[in-house]
Amino acid sequence: MRDALRSEIHKTVETYCTEPTQRETMLRALSRPGFALHPEAKCRIGLLTLEVHRAIQGTLGTTAFRAAIATELYMEAAFMFDQVADHELDQADGLSAAEELALAIGLMSCGAAAACEAALQASSDGRGFRSLLQLHRDCIASSSGQFLDARVQKLGLGTTDEALRITCLKSGSIGRLATAFASNIATDEPQTIKLFEEFGFNLFTYMQLVDDLRDACPENIPLTDLGQHKKTLPVVYFSNFLAEDATVTNSGIMSPDSGEPVSQEVRQRFKASGAEVFSAIIAETFLNRAKSNLAALRDRAMMVDGLEQLVRSVEFNPNEIIAVS
Repeated sequence: MRDALRSEIHKTVETYCTEPTQRETMLRALSRPGFALHPEAKCRIGLLTLEVHRAIQGTLGTTAFRAAIATELYMEAAFMFDQVADHELDQADGLSAAEELALAIGLMSCGAAAACEAALQASSDGRGFRSLLQLHRDCIASSSGQFLDARVQKLGLGTTDEALRITCLKSGSIGRLATAFASNIATDEPQTIKLFEEFGFNLFTYMQLVDDLRDACPENIPLTDLGQHKKTLPVVYFSNFLAEDATVTNSGIMSPDSGEPVSQEVRQRFKASGAEVFSAIIAETFLNRAKSNLAALRDRAMMVDGLEQLVRSVEFNPNEIIAVS
């Protein structure tokens, strides 16, 4: 299913990007590690869209794949925007920030075209228009998370509430974009749609919190979130911990990036602060909510086996990163 999705994404870009230079550059960008056309890409948001559609209708047709292409391309565009915002441009292609942003806009536009195709193929009772409206609402919510992230990044310490809200908006909204679009196209039943929307929001918020926990200050990695002062939940928690502890100096943490790995002393202080445990508990809360959503959907006779398998594939053991007593 993943290979079929990647093939359809490739065809979609070829169909809608008629300018050869843009098309070839976009396809190269989508072949980078972490992007949809890379051989090891997981395409999780596209697969999530397919699994939601299958859970409701039992089969996967053209409409389901067009919807999955749309959500995956929206995700790729958001990822590209994030890399530009974090000054993490891919050096292999030698593209400027302006070129990267233009590609991201192109990816979103290809996603919008695929979404329109999916909506057009849906029933003619207004379901397609409703699904498009919800998709763009979720896209706006995610972009507001990007905006708040950029704004908070230039300010002071920030709060854990702000960090969690940004995560929910940026990542939770992308998850909801996928599950809301797929469910709105597949059914008219309001409670079923609501449960799928909540499931996508909770699952992708959980996944981002786990990523932020892993990226906070891993061993021997120069570009850690802590070293770059990103306003993720564990980093904000730790920064506030330092600010409240008069016995601890924050030099080397709040200083400009040096390109060097975070020191062992700082790493030990990070672990002692409780930032990892706190973040893991919050992440686990969202995972449990997602599992509760799936249980409720199973009670409504939805075929959620594929979605349960997807959850198991992203669930992590906190002991991989932290020792929780």
